[in-house]
Amino acid sequence: MTNLNDQLELIPPYCPNLRCLFHFGTDENFYVKNGFAITNKAPFRNQRFKCTGCKIQFSSNTFGVDFRKRAANLTEKILHYSLNGMSNNSIARLLKVAEGTIRDRLKNMARQSVLFEKANYPSKIGEDIAYDGFETFTGSQFSPCYVNTAVGSHSMFIYHNTFSPLNRKGRMTFDQKIKNQELIKKYGLYPQSSVYEETIYVMRNLSNLAAGRTLYTDEHKSYIRAYKSFDCSMGLETINSKARRDSSNPLFPINRLHNLYRHFFSSQQRESISFQKHEAALMEKLQLMKIYRNFMNPKFVKKINMTHIRTNGPPPCMSGSQIKS
Repeated sequence: MTNLNDQLELIPPYCPNLRCLFHFGTDENFYVKNGFAITNKAPFRNQRFKCTGCKIQFSSNTFGVDFRKRAANLTEKILHYSLNGMSNNSIARLLKVAEGTIRDRLKNMARQSVLFEKANYPSKIGEDIAYDGFETFTGSQFSPCYVNTAVGSHSMFIYHNTFSPLNRKGRMTFDQKIKNQELIKKYGLYPQSSVYEETIYVMRNLSNLAAGRTLYTDEHKSYIRAYKSFDCSMGLETINSKARRDSSNPLFPINRLHNLYRHFFSSQQRESISFQKHEAALMEKLQLMKIYRNFMNPKFVKKINMTHIRTNGPPPCMSGSQIKS
């Protein structure tokens, strides 16, 4: 924690000692403050605690993502640089660290963000939802994929991101056709129904949270087939896939998000050499963008400083330390 005020306000959730009875959390006041430790890294003073059970001492940094990191206080910078168009190598050169360090930090933040999202995910959805897919590729263009995305029509809150592998399609040169057949013979085809199955998964989750609301999709056949495959408590409205997606189109929120992916991810820009090398890296990046857009970034930069989830309430945007600590 680089902010001393955050340290002073910290309430340790558990004792870091694996053998302590308070390690798995408790409602009791199991600790006492035990002064400060002077360090050579910002904020240069760390609040110390002492467990009343096992008597072990620990600091506020124990519960931070920079705990025991040699290059400390870089995590929030890495997050902002990565989600604003810089590649991992560019960030590494700027911060004078190894590219592997950037990769590991992004991976750790993505995993931590899943836990944060689980604790702060809305228990009920009070708005209509736009649903569509974001088509890209990982590794090579012989391995395209489809990211199924659900976004709130009013708040533009990102509710779901799921992954569906696709088979290579479209026009190919003679050499590309030969290589594609060689890959199919070696590894086989991806499941033809991957988009359909993931759409059922997303719709079932949304149906439990947004009963009585409307789900807007385009004319993709898998969406309609998935909706008819079970008793969904949401209404379905299909929008013409060729219709202009301006602010009057119910699918505008989803189109806006996909445009932001192209704009802010160096890996998703056209003809980029910074493409994601595997599926896990792609989903980690999308998970970080979900937290960044939902909780840390204002919905309208020039109008109001409210995050997507807080559009109807008073709390302002959260800082990186609040998200990750």
